[in-house]
Amino acid sequence: MKIILRIFLTLHLISAALGDFDVTGYSGRSLMLNSGRLWHKNYAKYMHKLPEWKTLMYYKIHEKWINEGRFTLFENSDGNLMIFIRDLHTDDAGVYRIGVYDDWRISLTLNVDEEYCACNVSKRVMVHSGESGSFSCEYSHNHINDEKVVFKEGRDSIEMIYSTLNKKERFSISDDRQRKLFNVSITAVTTDDGGVYLCGVWVNKHSYSYYIINTVHLYVISSCCGSSKTLVVKSREAAAFTCEYSLNQTSGGKTIFKTDNDIFDEVISTTYTWDRKERVSISDDRQRKLLSVSITAVTADDGGVYLCGVWVKDNSYSYYITNTVHLQIITEVGVSTVIGYSGAALMIKCEHPQHKTNNKYICKESSAGCSGEWRKNGDVSVDEDSRAGVLMVFFRELKAADAGTYRCGVKDSEYTERFTQLQLKVRHDEKYPKVVNKTAYPGEVSIICQIPEVQKNNYFCKEHDHKSCQIMRASEEPQLTHEEPVGNEERVFRVSIRDAGVYWCGAETRDTHLTFISLTTKIQLSVIDNGFSRIIIIIGVCAIVLLISGITLTVCKLRHKRRGDATFPPQLPTTPSDGLLYASVSFQKHEESPSKPSVSFRTDKSHCTYATVSHSSN
Repeated sequence: MKIILRIFLTLHLISAALGDFDVTGYSGRSLMLNSGRLWHKNYAKYMHKLPEWKTLMYYKIHEKWINEGRFTLFENSDGNLMIFIRDLHTDDAGVYRIGVYDDWRISLTLNVDEEYCACNVSKRVMVHSGESGSFSCEYSHNHINDEKVVFKEGRDSIEMIYSTLNKKERFSISDDRQRKLFNVSITAVTTDDGGVYLCGVWVNKHSYSYYIINTVHLYVISSCCGSSKTLVVKSREAAAFTCEYSLNQTSGGKTIFKTDNDIFDEVISTTYTWDRKERVSISDDRQRKLLSVSITAVTADDGGVYLCGVWVKDNSYSYYITNTVHLQIITEVGVSTVIGYSGAALMIKCEHPQHKTNNKYICKESSAGCSGEWRKNGDVSVDEDSRAGVLMVFFRELKAADAGTYRCGVKDSEYTERFTQLQLKVRHDEKYPKVVNKTAYPGEVSIICQIPEVQKNNYFCKEHDHKSCQIMRASEEPQLTHEEPVGNEERVFRVSIRDAGVYWCGAETRDTHLTFISLTTKIQLSVIDNGFSRIIIIIGVCAIVLLISGITLTVCKLRHKRRGDATFPPQLPTTPSDGLLYASVSFQKHEESPSKPSVSFRTDKSHCTYATVSHSSN
């Protein structure tokens, strides 16, 4: 260990003797450099950019820290002057002269390349006190073999807290070179661990320059969370909420945080004006111990969880959370008007093709909010077609109480949703609904549908299990033919159907986000099945046969009576060859045409004594 320290000190002294530095940084990143010279807290410092000798710092005296915009000079733990340049720009490239008056000076040649690593520059992480915290830092392929270091910003200094030569208890680094990131872990986090951490790579060990790749804001919450509340606000309106705190927290600074996928973003502070964001205001009523927050013209991006915090101590990253506010943003994307008829049916399709798997809903607005209480009447069913991203609502029998304002919506995320407002009007008209009852044998049945909306599209559907009314499959699709309108406000069309069931005729209207169908004519079709029809046919044929047989027997008796007047008693023949003739009736039924039996009747030219009936089935 002593040998390593000697090597470290030797390299340090060599760099101090050189006096000239040539380093490279990247646009959008930061750079840190050890000058190798002593700080000298009682001496003035300066920093100029050549060749125009632009003054960045002039005659600045501070015990440990001098800051001018993006340029900072500070004293490290070894007593040396450190140079820290944040958020490099390409026009920062050039030669700098830095020094301590009456003591020393150095020349720094800074090169700035364009950034080629799509890494996060800054991130915010929250950790609960006593728990373990961790964060990751990404680097480019160029720095796989460079040593990884971590700094922490203090009130007036930046301390290296981890490297191979400078390790700190409870801190550890694991380098994943395949994924080009290293993870920093901190065990048993305390309030003192809160702050700003700088992830870097040691790019030039001779000049002790560090390329800062990430800035991590670590917030330690000592107690989470206080009371919780939910606030629902429409987009473009103002959101306002309050947070309570205790008497011993009156003097502490107040801060509002907003969560974003477990990353906490500071929104506004009552103490430091640079933390304030546009559209957000905060007021602290210390007498009432109440913090009021207002956000004007909210957007979907404002949705999320907000934390109201009180600083444990000023200029620290440790807070006591007093309240949690869940802010939900709803966005109205359109307004539609729907007209239905009392007693008739109505179907509404809320269409969200871009959000097929997201949760969808329909609710009725009231003074208490938007709820589904209206569905308890049992005459409304809701079904979802996730493949098309459609929520279907079927009112089987509209009532006057169903009229009102509805929302057809979809949840974009946990705290954002969008909806179309639906104005439902229910009219009373004695002509509607029309109910048609039909009983028919198998085959097509023609129905005349009369609907009031002349300008809308015809719609014909079959009701399924009292839950929906759907257009049938292609093989079942009915035949529609138009007829001349009846009156000025009605339209008639003819439908041919063949299967039993409950059908509806109506008119369809398409809007940007909605399709609604007013169903005004109900058709209840009953079809007599083939088995019953066969029985009817057989009975009818048998009746015809009996009637013909009776007529034949009557004719034969009359003839026989006339002959009997000449010869009595009559002699009955024993065989057909005795000269007696017969009358016969034959009936044939074909399977391919059960409704068309064949009946024939034949008699002798002169007379008959007997009648026979024969029946055959092919």
